[in-house]
Amino acid sequence: MELLLVNKLKWNLAATTPHDFIEHFLSKMPVAEENKQIIRKHAQTFVALCATDVKFISNPPSMVAAGSVVAAVQGLHLESAGGSLSYHCLAHFLSKVIKCDPDCLRACQEQIEALLESSLRQARQSLDPKAAEEEEEEEEQEEVDLSCTPTDVRDVSI
Repeated sequence: MELLLVNKLKWNLAATTPHDFIEHFLSKMPVAEENKQIIRKHAQTFVALCATDVKFISNPPSMVAAGSVVAAVQGLHLESAGGSLSYHCLAHFLSKVIKCDPDCLRACQEQIEALLESSLRQARQSLDPKAAEEEEEEEEQEEVDLSCTPTDVRDVSI
């Protein structure tokens, strides 16, 4: 998919971003135009969010775009009655379009959803500091309970 795009761009590699793929994917999807608009907005938001995290730098732009589109469709609950827009069908379809393993695409989509969840949690914590303290205490309690070594390595001073 990337080779096709760079050939169209006459090998101007600086121009290839995940945003370049979203419209192409939407044009191939059997979705009503009003649904395409909202999927486009959500996918663009996910792509912008991915640009802030170093985990996505190793993924090709087409994979980030496809993962963002799948995450948008799943998050918006736009699955059609015929099943042509179901999560699994869409992930499989887009993995064929970008020529990648469907499991890799699902993993990318799950990373995008995890990034969104952590970003929303951070935003919530910045708006409500008291709730943030309570969440941190819960996480610390869980960390203490998770130690399974005889000597907790966090207690060792080197």
